[in-house]
Amino acid sequence: MPLARLSVNKLAHDKLDKMLSAMHELLEGHPNAQLTLDALCAFQDEDGSFKLLDSYEVPKEARVDYCHMPTYLGAAILMKAFLGGVEGLSKPLEKALAASAKSGLAGHGYDSEHVRIDALRVFIKGGLQQFLENHRTLCPEFHNLVHNILHEYHSCLLRNDTKGPWGEDYASDWKAVADQLKLKKRLYIAYGSNMDKVQMAVRCPNAQVAGKTYIEGWELTMPFYANIERAEGKRTPALIWEISRGDEKKLDRYEGYPDCYDKVDILVNIEGTRVSAMAYVMTEKYKKKARKPRSGYVEQILHGYREAGFSEDEFRPRE
Repeated sequence: MPLARLSVNKLAHDKLDKMLSAMHELLEGHPNAQLTLDALCAFQDEDGSFKLLDSYEVPKEARVDYCHMPTYLGAAILMKAFLGGVEGLSKPLEKALAASAKSGLAGHGYDSEHVRIDALRVFIKGGLQQFLENHRTLCPEFHNLVHNILHEYHSCLLRNDTKGPWGEDYASDWKAVADQLKLKKRLYIAYGSNMDKVQMAVRCPNAQVAGKTYIEGWELTMPFYANIERAEGKRTPALIWEISRGDEKKLDRYEGYPDCYDKVDILVNIEGTRVSAMAYVMTEKYKKKARKPRSGYVEQILHGYREAGFSEDEFRPRE
């Protein structure tokens, strides 16, 4: 089934659905797939998408079905081939992932979350778990989007907050997606006492330093323990660690996740390379607690600053 961009002035649903079916067959490795990888690559639009319509100016439902979803399918097919060793696909894949990230993977209205789940399932078929772990520098914006969706799913599952606005329960779908995308390793942003290598050696013995950075657009605050909050024009010194799944579980306990600290992925620059990395951010509820940091806490942060190559003068938290 050849791919073709059809006019938005007359939606030929039968043709559009057949093209989508052909893309699904190629992604799933169907032995009689009518679409080839070469034909798919030739069809990719200048904007990186694989939209089946000649414009995005259509009702939102049609835009999701025939512009965004074929782009997810095309990107997942390229991802699968790229991970399988097919050469020459890094740039087309990066463009396809960037186009996918622009949509947020979300649908419209009642079906918004269903579409997001379906989109993640499509990428899972393309090898998303392997891609997230081993190709962090290829379209970090896409990594950032997916990681933050997964943080949302994990937090909601732990809080038993899985109902949608119309009462629909996503618990089983979110758990299935989260289970298929468990990472063996990830990047973690330490901006408080976990910048201290001695402490991290005790807490997370498998952790390795990946480099230092500044968290741009975030300000260090000290309600009692260290925290970061979005603040335009501000930046916070930080040390980036690569941690294992076991390390992350230990950190979750130390940070009181998800009640005391939640998780967010942030785009950071490590020695000229942009990546998405996870940070713990204090919850609004926990910030209101009347707490005091343990003895020596600030001194430990300052020790971490010196070890990482930052000046102590850069430690300027807003209380």
